[in-house]
Amino acid sequence: MSLYPIWKYGRFFIGTFFVLGAIILEILSSPWLGTYGGMGLILLLLGDLYLPNDENVYTYDNPKIFYPIQYASQTIDVFAVIMFGWMLGASSGDFLGLSAALHFLTGYDMLAAHTVGSNAGQASIIAAFAFASGAAAQASIAVGHELTHRIDNRVAVFFGRVGEAFGMHTRFSIRHPYGHHNWVCTEKDPATAKRGEHFYPFVFRSIIGQNVQVWELEKARLEKMGFSAFSWRNYALRGWGMELAIMIGFYYAAGWIGVLGFLAVGASVNIVLEFANYIEHFGLVRIPSEPQQVRHAWNDNHMVSYWLTSAISRHAHHHANADIEFWNLEPMTEEAPTTPAGYLGTFLLASVPTLWHQVMNTKLLEWDEKFATEEEKEQAAIANLNSNQAVLIEAGRKYLKNKAIAA
Repeated sequence: MSLYPIWKYGRFFIGTFFVLGAIILEILSSPWLGTYGGMGLILLLLGDLYLPNDENVYTYDNPKIFYPIQYASQTIDVFAVIMFGWMLGASSGDFLGLSAALHFLTGYDMLAAHTVGSNAGQASIIAAFAFASGAAAQASIAVGHELTHRIDNRVAVFFGRVGEAFGMHTRFSIRHPYGHHNWVCTEKDPATAKRGEHFYPFVFRSIIGQNVQVWELEKARLEKMGFSAFSWRNYALRGWGMELAIMIGFYYAAGWIGVLGFLAVGASVNIVLEFANYIEHFGLVRIPSEPQQVRHAWNDNHMVSYWLTSAISRHAHHHANADIEFWNLEPMTEEAPTTPAGYLGTFLLASVPTLWHQVMNTKLLEWDEKFATEEEKEQAAIANLNSNQAVLIEAGRKYLKNKAIAA
C-alpha cells in the first residue's frame, strides 16, 4: 500500500504532528522539550531555504476528508495551549483534572512527574509557551483562516472561531472575510501595509484599526436587522467573551501567572498574524471600485511555507477567489508578484526595516512596471511620493513628470 495518499493529505498538518510530539514530551516532563522545538524550527527554516518550490496543481479524490482533519488539528492545537496553562499551575493543582484523568486511563501520574523530582524547570515552561504560541497560531491563523472562510459551514466556522479565541483574535473571523477581502490594497484596509511603512508601527496601526473596524461592521449589520450593537447577536462581543472566558480559565489554572501566560500567547500570535498581514500585501495598491486580481497579493510557492500555512502562501489565488478551498489554490507562478523568500524567511527580513525596504523597494518598482494598470501606476506614484524612501520618491516624481509631459 502506498503511503503517498497519506502524505498528500497530511503534509498540510506537519505542524499539528509536531505539536502532538510536544504534548507528549510535556506530559512526560521531558527535559528535551526545548531541544525538540529548536530542532524543529531549524528544519523548517532549512526546508524553506533548500527544498524546491512547489508549483504543482493537485487533485484530490476525497477532498472532504480535509474537514475532519482540520477539526482534529484544531483540537490538538487547543489542547497544547491548555497544557501550557496546566504546566503553569502544576505546582498548586491539577487544572481540569488532566493528571487524574490520565492516571485513571494509563496509571501514569503526570502531576507527580511535574512536581516531584521534576525535570520541567523554567526552560521547559518557556518551551511550553513557545509551543502553545505556535499551536495557537496554527489554530487561529493557518487552519482557522481556512475554516472561518467557509461561512456556509457552521461547524467549520465554530472550530475556526475556537482556534482564534485561543490566539486572542476572534475579530479575524468577521473583519477578514467581510472587511479585508473587500478593502485590501486600499486606504480603508488597516491590514494593508503602506510603502515605506516599518513593521513595528504597522502592528499597532493594524490591530487598533481592525478592532475598530470589526465593531463598525457588526454595529452596521445589527442596525440593518433592527438590533442594538450591545446584544448577544454581536459576533464581536461574543468573540471577545470567548477570549475572556479562556483567560478566566487560565486564572483558575495558575492565578495571575496564568493570565499573564495567556496574554503572552495572545500577543505572540497577534504579532505572527501581523507579520503575515504586513508581507502579504505590502505596498500594493488597487482602485477601490475595481475587483481584486492575483496581482494584489505577494505570492509564495516555497514548499514548507505551502505546507505549514495550509496554502495561505498561495495568497494571490486566494484573494482572486476566496471561495476556493485551500487545497485547490493554484501557484500563479507568472501572474502574481512573489515574496523575497518563504514565509519564515520573509518574516525575519521584515523584522529588520532597513533590509526590508532595500529589498522591497526594488520589488515594488517591478510591480509598478510589470503588474499595475495605468490607473494603479498613478496611484502607486503618489504612494511612492509619500513613502519616505528616496528611490521610490524619485520614481514617483519621474512617473508624474512624464505623465504631465504626455498630457
